[in-house]
Amino acid sequence: MRFFSLFSRLGFSNTYLVGPDDGGDAVLVDPGVFDAPLLQAVEEHRLYVRSILITHAHNAHINGIRSLLKVYNAEIFANQPSVLDFPAHHVQEGDILQLGEFKVRVIETPGHSIDSLCFMIDHIVFTGDTLSAGGTGTTRDGYARGLLLESVRRKLLPLGDEVLIFPGHGPPTKVGIEKLYNPLLGEKL
Repeated sequence: MRFFSLFSRLGFSNTYLVGPDDGGDAVLVDPGVFDAPLLQAVEEHRLYVRSILITHAHNAHINGIRSLLKVYNAEIFANQPSVLDFPAHHVQEGDILQLGEFKVRVIETPGHSIDSLCFMIDHIVFTGDTLSAGGTGTTRDGYARGLLLESVRRKLLPLGDEVLIFPGHGPPTKVGIEKLYNPLLGEKL
């Protein structure tokens, strides 16, 4: 598996590219922008963006879709039927997607937004704004905060201490590190 993490100063967000070692159909997670570094990573490694995973439809995670779809014939997977007026495959908790050579597990994690999802490939989980190094996503009220914390505690923390977390913003971390050091996970529900 080839894995690329790309950072955008526009929205200070992360985009992730996962593809086969020898080139071929790739999966792109949260294309906040479609810029030269992303295009270079795709083309230099003989990849083709076939699938776009959206953790949630906030601008910092979807703004690159319009440009991306002008170059690649990709399908969008999200927790809603469309993203930026482009049709999307509506996915939900428990779905297992076969995208090229990758099996992707869908995990619903509402709280930061009602459509928040995490996607797990092998020992990697893409958390969007649900969980980050030392933090969690913002919420609009106490109810949403409770939903977010419950999602993290019930669905992400049991994945295993060695599972790598690649968030929508900030550096990567591990589930075990967040269990020990994330101060927000000690909050009462």
